[in-house]
Amino acid sequence: MVRAAQRHGRTNSRRSTKGTPEVLKLTRRVMTLFRERLDEQLRPLEVTTAQLKVLAALTHEPGTSGAQISRFCEVTPQTTHALLAAAEKRGWLVRSPDPENAHTLLATLTPQGKRIFVRGRTIARKLQTQMLGTLTAVERGQLEILLSQLIANLG
Repeated sequence: MVRAAQRHGRTNSRRSTKGTPEVLKLTRRVMTLFRERLDEQLRPLEVTTAQLKVLAALTHEPGTSGAQISRFCEVTPQTTHALLAAAEKRGWLVRSPDPENAHTLLATLTPQGKRIFVRGRTIARKLQTQMLGTLTAVERGQLEILLSQLIANLG
């Protein structure tokens, strides 16, 4: 991975003189930049990254409650409620009472919501390809392994 940065004239010149790893800062920066670029590219669809995550949750598990979507999207229940209400207003999903608990509403994508998700997912995949474009297949594999190890170390 260092080789890829060197090929493009970039090295980690900001590395702390004390040798403190910058992994968290760099990871956060990658995620922030990715989200900013994705929001820009999704704008013509009139959907945000956060809304796309809700549509992804419902694609992954149709008939899902707001609480489950909150966990999937890693946002607060209040944020999820606002995202669901907006998506429902736009015709991307419908909510109906859970047959087992009438106080819980279950959300399901409409055909329009499915189309928006597919188009948004295509945009996100293209952006991911662009982001990883200077890495070799081996480097991409190494990156996946390393990130998986970090997750396992914390889990």
